[in-house]
Amino acid sequence: MKTIVIALTTAVVIAGEIHKAGEQVEVDEALAKDLLHRGRGTLVEADSEDEQGDEVDLATLTKAQLVEFAHHEYELELDASLTKEKLIEAIQAAAGAE
Repeated sequence: MKTIVIALTTAVVIAGEIHKAGEQVEVDEALAKDLLHRGRGTLVEADSEDEQGDEVDLATLTKAQLVEFAHHEYELELDASLTKEKLIEAIQAAAGAE
């Protein structure tokens, strides 16, 4: 199962345990997407299935998640008003430049 490390921005309860803002938690992909979507955390790292960095399916992420991913992985400051396709193109261009 793929897991993702999230830095919490607010206190949340995960599996009956209270986690405080600022903590890093390792959660499954579905919970990570939910926390990111609701603004409860920020992406720290993804459990790498391969070292190419293409283990993340960009098409499955929301626009907010794409903006966060671009900032975290490539230090890109993308405008959330861009279309999802334009966000993905910018991330792929940055990945190709590395």
